[in-house]
Amino acid sequence: MTPRRLTASSQILLLLGFLVPFVVSGFRGMPMGASPVALAASVVLWVAGLVVGYRAFQARRPAAERGWRGVCAYVAGTSATWLMLGIGVGFVYHPTVSHTFVGTHFSSILAITLVVMGVQIMGREWLGVARNLRAVSVVVVLRWLVMPLVGYCVSFVAFRLLLPAHLADDLAIGMILLCTSPTGAASNSLTLIARGDLALSVSATTVNVLLAPFLQPLLVKLFAGSSTSVDAHGMFVDLTTTVLVPVVVASTFGTLFPKVVEAVKPVLSLACVLTGTVSKGTATMLNNLYVLGYVAAACVVQGLAGLSLGYFIPKYLRFTTEQRIASCFEVGVENAAIAPALAAGYFGPLAIVPAVVYGKTQNLLAVMVFARRFQRRDQPAERVPDSAVAD
Repeated sequence: MTPRRLTASSQILLLLGFLVPFVVSGFRGMPMGASPVALAASVVLWVAGLVVGYRAFQARRPAAERGWRGVCAYVAGTSATWLMLGIGVGFVYHPTVSHTFVGTHFSSILAITLVVMGVQIMGREWLGVARNLRAVSVVVVLRWLVMPLVGYCVSFVAFRLLLPAHLADDLAIGMILLCTSPTGAASNSLTLIARGDLALSVSATTVNVLLAPFLQPLLVKLFAGSSTSVDAHGMFVDLTTTVLVPVVVASTFGTLFPKVVEAVKPVLSLACVLTGTVSKGTATMLNNLYVLGYVAAACVVQGLAGLSLGYFIPKYLRFTTEQRIASCFEVGVENAAIAPALAAGYFGPLAIVPAVVYGKTQNLLAVMVFARRFQRRDQPAERVPDSAVAD
């Protein structure tokens, strides 16, 4: 069987594994123990789909490594598939998932993700910031100007003009939290598969993460302080402990022990994908379906605007095409794990919804629209691999 047919068979099996419990639950989701038969059928179909997908992955790459390294490469190279599988599991079994570690410890999941990212930021990445200071500075400034301003405008039109005030305020706060979050490892992965300037992407991500504890609380207070009380100091402390400290400590370890990091790099890629796959916030979404259309529309506009402006503005600053690709993903792709953590701790549950929705839509936009276009710019007939990480 050809790799294309194997891939199609894998996707069909994974889809059936989602549909079985979804139909049995009456299209609302259910606890894992509610129907053991449906759960068993889902597990069998999902495992079969992943095995067939692994065979397709190996068939497309005859020289690929086997064994555990091959499995790690498969997970990292097909992360969009794992993302959708995680969304499916989190959706159909949300009553169970919402009470697990994944559903209740946003900050811990975020810290794990950032440690995995930070340990790969070694001395050469810090040197890259210094060597390419102009480009890094431009991308970072664009990131912290474009997304908050676009997010504020989008939330004003989509929420404040169209929804009751009590709903609009919470959703607008959620959108501002999202748009003031830094980028993460997903932007680096997307830059890599789209053949952009990876060094610029990693350097900009490093600076953005370090700036986040200082800029995000101020921007949230600036854009949302008039409609709700914002504990900027508390947010700063939380961001320092859950974002800044893990990255700095992990980066220091990576710099001191580069051989260890290189040895376990396949596992790091695996961990980076898996920590972002299981869907969070499904119960909140299902309880607020009446606003989901407004949120989805706002997230699509936000994503398209951020990715497009991140790509086209540097054109007038004489960036190369590879640098513009890196800028596109650094500006338009958010770490969607930070906003839910802050929303759960400081605001109402409705403020989580924009980050949950954007975390799904940004991957679809970035992979299916932008990465595909960038990959085909030199080789129109080339097939685009399935990839991207969830933040």
